[in-house]
Amino acid sequence: MQKLFVFFIVMLYSLTVSAQSKQVQFERAVAEIMQCLEKDDLATINQKYIHPGIELFVVYRMGVPDIFYRTATLEKDSVYSSPYFYTASLQAEKRQLKPGKVDFDCDKEQWTRKGFFYQKNVPQLLSNIVKFLKQYELVDTETETLNTIKTIENNSYRIVDTKSSVVFYLTWTGNKWCLTVFDLVSMDCSA
Repeated sequence: MQKLFVFFIVMLYSLTVSAQSKQVQFERAVAEIMQCLEKDDLATINQKYIHPGIELFVVYRMGVPDIFYRTATLEKDSVYSSPYFYTASLQAEKRQLKPGKVDFDCDKEQWTRKGFFYQKNVPQLLSNIVKFLKQYELVDTETETLNTIKTIENNSYRIVDTKSSVVFYLTWTGNKWCLTVFDLVSMDCSA
């Protein structure tokens, strides 16, 4: 019985350390990605944070609907690039990353709160686009892409820096955080 108790304590400690490690890795990944964006170092982001099997979904608006494209790299000069992202001054100062939801209020033309936030329950941005495309454009999405979208939406955090209006998702996969969604529509009030 005593051996079982010791085993249980060791396992509980291991799970606690693992959860803390995951959060520490998350905070480091966010900080490094923001630093790379500030320095315009997309090569480091592409190498360290884009998973070759998942790739990166870039969500943008072309006309009324939101749409996405999937790419192996984040590129500055993509035709779908959002001007506000690439001209953002990301401020080198330390900002505290806080849990919480934040949205852009189009009526007031500002974020509902100011700061640097992460949200554990991400909006189903990609799933909603797939549903829209199927219903109104009669476009079917490949099963592999649908499975990837489910993985992203079930295992990601949404990061929003209201100062620079940068919005992206990090997904926990293979014991590391990967950049999986770059959201260029959260503050686009054009539709």
